[in-house]
Order: sequence, then structure tokens, then C-alpha cells
Amino acid sequence: MKAKITLFLVGFIIMGLVYGAILYFFKEEYSIQEIIYQALFFGFVWGLAEAFVFPWIRKRFGKEK
Repeated sequence: MKAKITLFLVGFIIMGLVYGAILYFFKEEYSIQEIIYQALFFGFVWGLAEAFVFPWIRKRFGKEK
């Protein structure tokens, strides 16, 4: 369970910051508040996917040994 929490936090923080930086530098029509909300939402969803969805996909469609 600690691994899933760590994966969630890493996905949330890193991808949220990257997405927020991309919006900040390339989309001038958004306010700072909108960028923060969108980055938090994207980071949250990406963190959930990193912890629960991506491991299932890797296990299901991974190379068989």
C-alpha cells in the first residue's frame, strides 16, 4: 500500500507541476487561478492512473516470459 501512495504522490506532484508549467507558458488566456485548478485536477487524475490503472495495463498487456 505504501508503494501505491508513493506512486500517487509522485504522479500528482510531478505531472501536476509539468501540466501547470505548460499551461502557464503556452496558454496566455488562462488566469493563474484557472491554471492551478487545472493542474491540481490533472495531477490528481494522473496520480490515480499511475497507482491503479497503469499497473493493471502493464500486467495485462506485458510481455510474457
